[in-house]
Amino acid sequence: MKRPVTYAILFLLLLPFAALAAEPFTFAIVGDTHIGQTAPVYATILKLIDKEKVQAIVHTGDAITEPGSESEWERFLQLTGNSRPLYIAPGNHDIKGRKSLITYSRILGKPSYYSVAHDDTLLILLNSELPGQEGRITGQQLEWLKAELKRPFTYHFVFLHRPLFTTLLGTGYGLDQFKAERDRLHELFKEHNVPLVVAGHEHHYNRSEHDGIVYVIAGGGGARLLTFFEEYGGFFHYLIAKKRNGGYVLRVYDLKGNIRDEFSIKR
Repeated sequence: MKRPVTYAILFLLLLPFAALAAEPFTFAIVGDTHIGQTAPVYATILKLIDKEKVQAIVHTGDAITEPGSESEWERFLQLTGNSRPLYIAPGNHDIKGRKSLITYSRILGKPSYYSVAHDDTLLILLNSELPGQEGRITGQQLEWLKAELKRPFTYHFVFLHRPLFTTLLGTGYGLDQFKAERDRLHELFKEHNVPLVVAGHEHHYNRSEHDGIVYVIAGGGGARLLTFFEEYGGFFHYLIAKKRNGGYVLRVYDLKGNIRDEFSIKR
């Protein structure tokens, strides 16, 4: 006779978790926070992100300033907290040489490139800073990427630090240093219908489209801005990607919470 009451109590206890699982996937994107050089901008962004109830944060690299600095990593992770997963595509200030790569992997507890699945979406985090392969996605990592892109997901979103297609301000500092390899990578994304590629490295915001692929530069997480002309992306920012209406809506916010850009990714 007591079982119905027991089941009812169990149902009420599990209801909040069921509702959470049913929430559409929502994640934040931020890059170039450069903790160690500065921290207030990233701290502000985190407060704004918390209001969006994101399920994960994707960082496009240069989380810290001094490669291999354990104190800066400690500060960055302390600020970020552990209330939601953090995924990083490391930058040249995170990894510069083998020693800082070892420190990165030990402190973060993850490989320097990997993927994470959320329902029908695969987030692919690349490492454009592997020692001896800086500014390229090649060798074993490239073969791994090819396999990941064949996995049966509706959305393959790619994140890396150095942009494939730089702005005029960043010419020669992205993957454009090795144009033939950059072009092969772009063709691979085309072949597998990758809809979105997000980078950092350039300390401003930019969105462009190449052969139907949206390429975003999101490098305004706190480092000194590359330009102060807001019409050229010279403002601190973060992105919120939210699953809705059969696709994703991505909004770019400034530190006042104003929407500075908005676009959709649909299948």
